[in-house]
Formats: sequence, structure tokens, C-alpha cells
Amino acid sequence: MSDKRDLLIEIGTEDLPARFASGLADEFGHILCQQLSAVDLAFRRHKVFCTPRRLAVIVEDLERRQRDQHTERKGPFVAQAFDNHGQPTGAATGFARACGVAVHQLEQVQEANGARLTFRQQRPGQHTIELLPQLLKTAISKLHLPKRMRWNQTAAEFIRPVRWLLIILGSETVAANLFDQAAGNVTYGHRFHSPQPILIKRASAYKKLLQSKGHVLADFKQRRQHIHKQINALSATVGGKPAYSQELLDEITNLVEWPRALLGSFDEKFLDIQKAVLMNIMQQQQKYIPLVDDNDLLLPKFIVISNLQSSSPDVVMRGNEKVIVPRFEDAMFFWRRDKCKALVSRLETLKSVVFEKQLGSLFDKTRRIGNLAQFLRVYTNAGQRQTRLAAELSKCDLLTEMVGEFPKLQGIIGHQLALGEGIEPEVARAIEEQYLPRYAGDVLPASAVGITLALADRLDTLVGIFAVGKKPTGLKDPYGLRRAALAVLRISIETKLHIDLRASLQQAAACFPAALHATGVTEKVLAYIMERLRGYFSERGVAPDVIDAVLMNRPTDPSDVAARIDALRDFLELPQAANLAATNKRIHNILRNVDCGNLGPVQQKLLKEAAERTLHARLQALTDTVETLFQQRQYQQALSTLTALHQPVDAFFDNVMVMDKDTALRTNRLALLAHVDSLLRRVANLSGLQL
Repeated sequence: MSDKRDLLIEIGTEDLPARFASGLADEFGHILCQQLSAVDLAFRRHKVFCTPRRLAVIVEDLERRQRDQHTERKGPFVAQAFDNHGQPTGAATGFARACGVAVHQLEQVQEANGARLTFRQQRPGQHTIELLPQLLKTAISKLHLPKRMRWNQTAAEFIRPVRWLLIILGSETVAANLFDQAAGNVTYGHRFHSPQPILIKRASAYKKLLQSKGHVLADFKQRRQHIHKQINALSATVGGKPAYSQELLDEITNLVEWPRALLGSFDEKFLDIQKAVLMNIMQQQQKYIPLVDDNDLLLPKFIVISNLQSSSPDVVMRGNEKVIVPRFEDAMFFWRRDKCKALVSRLETLKSVVFEKQLGSLFDKTRRIGNLAQFLRVYTNAGQRQTRLAAELSKCDLLTEMVGEFPKLQGIIGHQLALGEGIEPEVARAIEEQYLPRYAGDVLPASAVGITLALADRLDTLVGIFAVGKKPTGLKDPYGLRRAALAVLRISIETKLHIDLRASLQQAAACFPAALHATGVTEKVLAYIMERLRGYFSERGVAPDVIDAVLMNRPTDPSDVAARIDALRDFLELPQAANLAATNKRIHNILRNVDCGNLGPVQQKLLKEAAERTLHARLQALTDTVETLFQQRQYQQALSTLTALHQPVDAFFDNVMVMDKDTALRTNRLALLAHVDSLLRRVANLSGLQL
């Protein structure tokens, strides 16, 4: 009989937040498996399931009990454990007490240096079914929940009220009590199609039973693929193409258990409203799928993913069509009113809108953005006049009725209103692009003016919020500074924009009133932004030692950091890389406690040995070449050129006494090594690489 069983855990809840359900299920499965491994319970693999009403994990081929635990602890040598009369000393009794046994129960094991007291114990492994309750409690306590809630008089907490708990190992129900719920072996299907309990006899039957008896597609990927196929098939019937992001599809997938796509329509008169507005209402507010034609023009059609298979789908669809009409009518009303008033006319009114109490109004922020943008345009090559106008209009659409009703359209409304007023497209586009990227993976601003505004806005916010002492702590980040810092990095790196962040932050600080002392936080803000680089590059598969090697030089240009990391990764593929890193490390160890700034230049007349003269000559021959390569940011070529120093440096160490008794000779030789070190470290600190 096999000693392995499948484990099924299902937590039945009230409707979970759609944005978090999939991530929460993945995290639950990962943490649970970590807990199982930590207590030496082996398994083959695990699979997670999630719907609006459940989180579930199946762990396949889980051992029914732990392996026997063998422990061995070594104590004092016998010579120290007993006195001349054979009585145990304090060392022996103390060791025995620590092991929980008497001295006579300890073994004497012979080793090379003599016999020593040893405690050996074999403890039978516990049964998995006994360990599971505590393992589950620990796993649930480690979940990162956006907000926990209580739903009765007990201390039970979870992201949503828990209504049932299913835990079976093989065919056995695990005796556990979580969330004030006793575990059972039943689940529940679709709230309307199959509200009766469904008995689960084994984990492998879970998915099929839920689908056949419960009208629930529990597998997230299967459910998403099912929705995707329905959307495409329904779109084709009217010659349209669905317009949605992966994020929207994922969210819709987590809103339904038994998805059925329905085709709806709306009055063509609403197409007079800006496409972006209609798309926002359908996608963000209603979770509908808009349809567009081959020219990307919006069709008066949309798709709804219903959570049930209705006998009267037309009735369901008419209800959805009816819901959207008042929203479209409001949008049309607001749009027509907003078009009657020029954007610039709202500028003065921004004085009455507080950005942050100590940082002033949105009008003050607009002025600061304008001043900083004029500084930044030197890096972005944005036009002076266009940058000034775009900055002036950048926040004006925040006072429109459209943005008041649909906040996520900030920038988009300003863009469209500016075009309607005849403002040149680059300026109008920048009003929208200042907010890009809005989220992780979003597109970046593409125009020079848009990039300039996007950077100015975020750098102003970072410096200002740090200056008033409200930098992020823990999970709290009300001003979105982490997102702002990552946006600065993404814009700089992915548009290959070379910008000096230190100088830019100092300029941003100079735009604030002197009483705020903003200049005192610029180094903290710089460190905060650059620290985000570790996560940025780690997510892209860059090894930590490579990241650290480049960041150790304290760079201030994120795009240049990316260029150095790319060059270093390519260089490390070459056979000469290990030699150059070893050379750098050897020199670094000698110079570790030397004040290289006071060594002065190398004096050729003090080069006595042939090896040091050869090294100096090779340095002189290479320096101009590699300096040119550094200036051109051809870092890989520079590193490859510097590999020519490996042999002369080795010869120097083999034949020259660096720490000579003669102070002048010693200082000159250290200066020579410092010159080599300065060239080797120009790209990165090679001495820290793990090769």
C-alpha cells in the first residue's frame, strides 16, 4: 500500500476581491509547500484553484508521515567529562541536562582526538494528518492580505468571511478547525446553479466534480481560456475585435465561476463622446469588453461575461445595456460642458486645490513642475516653448467635470480638450503622457515633452514628500512614491535617456521654499530611487553580485547603470573575465586601508624594478584608449582592453615588494596599483563578483 496521498484544502468564502484572488491562491500554495518541506514531508507537485468563492490547493503524492528523525549531538571529551574518581564533572552533567537524559545514557564515541560523550536519538516521524492543522494555521498567518476582516464574535480573520472548510488527505478528513470552521469533506458549487453540498471523496475528483455537479470551473487558467474563446467567437459574429488588457481579462475571470459571454449594444449617438471615455466606462467601471473595427474605431457593441447560464439571456443583456446608458449620458453631458471652457482658464483655480498641506496647492506644484521641466529638457531635447506650455496646462484637466466623475481619465481628458482647442499635438500629448507609466508594465511616454513632464512631476513629488517627512514606511505608501521611483527608473532606462539624478533632484529641491529645507533630503531621495534598481534588475534575471558590483560605484544615471550591467554580463561570458576580477580583487585587498587620495601621481624615476616599469608602460599605453571607450560608454570593449593588464600585474606582485621599507618606494608602488584599480573600477567593482 502506498505511503503517499493527495492533499486537498479548500477555503470557501464570500466573494473575494477579483484583483487579489489569483495572487492569493498562488501565495497560499507556495507557502503551504514551504511549510510541508520544512517538516520534511515530501510531495511531487502542487496545483492551486481559485474562483470568487474559493481558494484551493491540491498537493499530489504527499508522504503520509515524516521520515524518522535521527539526531546526534557531540558533547565534551571523556577526559573533561569525568574526574579522577570517575564522577561526572559539570561539563558532563550540563551536556546531559541539555539533551534531556542522565549521564549514564550518553554514549562514548571514539574520535581522532579521543573519546567524547555523544547523544544519539532516533525519533519516529509524525503522521502528516497530525501535523497539518498547525501547518495550515502557520501558512495562513504568513499570507500577505491587503486587509483582514472579522465577521463574527470570534477572533477569526481573513480577507473575506469564511463559510466552509474542506481538508482531506487521501480519503480521510483532517481534523482541523480554522476561521471558527471545522474542516469537512464537502464543497459547494455555483451559488444559483448548484447550492447543495457536494461530497468530495478524493482530491483527484475535485476539479471534475465541481464542473459536472457544481457548475464551477475551478481552474483559473481553464476558466480564462474559456472566456477568451467565447469573446473571440462572439466578436466575430459582428465583425469586431475585442479591446481589453490582460489585467482586465484576469479580473473578469476572477469575477465568475460559470462564465457565459453575451453581446450587447448601445446607441450610436454616444460615439460622439471620446473613445477613451467610453472605453474607461466599459472596461474599468462595468468590466465589459468593448469592440472595435479594423481601423480601431469603437463599435456600438460590447461583451458582458455573465456568471450564470440564464434561460433568458436577452433579459440579462437588456439589464446590462440599461445600466450603461446613464453613465454614457453623464459622460456626454460633462464632455459638452468641459469643451465650453478653455483648459488654461482653469489654471488660477488650481490655487484652491491643496496638493499637500505643507507643499501648497496644485497651482504651486504646476509652477514647480514648469521650472524643473526647463532644467530637465536639456537631457530630453524637448522644445522650450512646448515644455513651458505643457507644464502650464498639465494639471488643468483635474478641474474638469469629466475627471471629477472619472478620475482615471486624468491626462486623457486634458489631451483631448487641448486638441479640440487647436493646441499643437506634441503639447496635447504630453498632458496625457505625464502620467505614464500608470502601473507596472504600462507603456512609457514617447514624446520628448511627455518624458520631461513625467520626470518632473515624479521628482517633484519624491523630493516634496520626503521633505515633509512622509516617506513610505512598511506597506504604507499613500503618495505612491515607490511607483514614482520605479517610473523614473523605467523612463530613464527603457528610453535610454541619460540623466544625472543627483543634479535633477537638487534642482527639484531648489524649486521649493527655503523654509522647507528640501535640499537636505536629496541624497536620501537619490538612495531611495537607486535602491529600487536592485528589484528592477533582479526581476530581469540579473545576478545580485553583478548589480552590487555596478552600484558600488554610486552611479547617478540609471540608464548608464543598465549599460554597465549589460556590458558586465557580456564580459563575464569571456574566459578572461575571471583573471581580470582576480586581479582587481588582489589589488583591492592591498589598497583596502590605504588613503589613495593622498598618494599623488606615479613618479617614473622611482620605478626601480623591471616588473613595475613594465606595468607602468602598459598602463600609459592603455589609459587613453580605455578612457575614450569609457566616455563613449563602450564598457565591454574597455573591460576587454583592460585584460591586457593581467600578466603585468601578476609579474609585478611576483617580483616587486609593494610594502617596501623605503617610504618613497612604497608610496610610489601603491600609487601605481591605485592607478590600475581606478581603471578597473570605472565600470564596476570587479573584486566583489562571485566567479
